[in-house]
Amino acid sequence: MPFLQKVESLLVAAMLFICAGIAGSPFKSAALSGERSVSADAVKAARGAGALWGLLGGYRSLISDFAWIKGYVDWERKDISGCVSAIELATTIDPYMTIFWTQGAAIIAFDTPHWMLQKLPPAQRTEAALRIFKSRQAAAAIKFLDKALALFPNNGEILLQKGQIAISEGDFKLAEECYAPLASLPEPTVYARRIYASLLVKNGKFGKAVEVLESVLRDTEPDSPIKKLIADQIEKTKALLKKTN
Repeated sequence: MPFLQKVESLLVAAMLFICAGIAGSPFKSAALSGERSVSADAVKAARGAGALWGLLGGYRSLISDFAWIKGYVDWERKDISGCVSAIELATTIDPYMTIFWTQGAAIIAFDTPHWMLQKLPPAQRTEAALRIFKSRQAAAAIKFLDKALALFPNNGEILLQKGQIAISEGDFKLAEECYAPLASLPEPTVYARRIYASLLVKNGKFGKAVEVLESVLRDTEPDSPIKKLIADQIEKTKALLKKTN
């Protein structure tokens, strides 16, 4: 039996096993078996999932892993519909797996456009066609991540991925919105603040960019190799600010 068929058979078998286990348990016990903070009702509302997923309890991770493996097999085959459907199923069953959201969005935004291009006749495989596919799939990936953020609005990894996709599309306003909460954390990373400052500059907010960069400079070790780079960046941004006044 081909590997893909084996994976699909295992997924179906696991689903039947879990459904049988749920059927033999009191609904109240199943509904209360989850230990995580987001309720099944919230998952259902945000993801449009059926009542079954709210009853899986501790089996969620197992079944979502099967779905993700199926998606990986389809990714290797460059099967767009199969891969994306498996990603969506994995995040529906167990939305708490952040890596499913972030890697899934990356696949949708950065991999699938090239798969789409390869399906075209050779003469139509142009940069313009690829650009259209990239724009379309980036929008789909951002929409996908917005479903995650409806559940986990302060998740830094999801915000970071959304910001990266926005940057790849030249949507610096959206990227700024994604990086702003990352730069405002109690202990923000130097990386997040530097990217945030760059986005502020691109959006013409030079004064705010200087403030952010100066905060980075204060937190940078004296012997850090990036200290001079940040200082130079501050001076250039101040020059831009002076031109606008």
